[in-house]
Amino acid sequence: GGQVLDTVGIENFISVKATEGPKLVAQLEEHVKDYDVDIITDQLARKISRDDLIHVELESGATLSSKSVILATGARWRQMNVPGEDKYKGVGVAYCPHCDGPFFKGKKVAVIGGGNSGIEAAIDLAGIVEHVTVLEFDTKLRADAVLQQKARSMSNIDIVTNAMTTEVLGDGNKVTGLTYTDRSNDEQHQ
Repeated sequence: GGQVLDTVGIENFISVKATEGPKLVAQLEEHVKDYDVDIITDQLARKISRDDLIHVELESGATLSSKSVILATGARWRQMNVPGEDKYKGVGVAYCPHCDGPFFKGKKVAVIGGGNSGIEAAIDLAGIVEHVTVLEFDTKLRADAVLQQKARSMSNIDIVTNAMTTEVLGDGNKVTGLTYTDRSNDEQHQ
């Protein structure tokens, strides 16, 4: 599961020319079933303790014991939580510049967030798309100075600080734009 379930196109996985996240996850699970492995789903760990073995106590009351445990906590894409985001997910709203960036070749895009991930995404996208606008909520970027310098040196990246994204706009089928509020004067921009 995890972020891969939200990934529309996967083209950089060894031995797989192209696939989609949910399909890849299903194939991985089917492959694991060929081995003597118990698959336990829908369980939460309550406590981890250790003596000669590592014990994982589950919310259900069951305990799993092993010589080793791999903690794969996963991650989630950071969402904007604005109107239109869910509606246009996969048809203009994307969370992975490496996976989905090529879909926007030659287009104007926005990156929400001026931390390391956002500025790295803007730099990567600038090599693919026509123009990148970075919208940062804070009054300044939080990315490392070297990333900020690189982004500011690129002619097709504009950085807007003090910007609160308010809505993803679309025509019912795909994204056509977005709106944001300049927090310093409450002006709306599209």
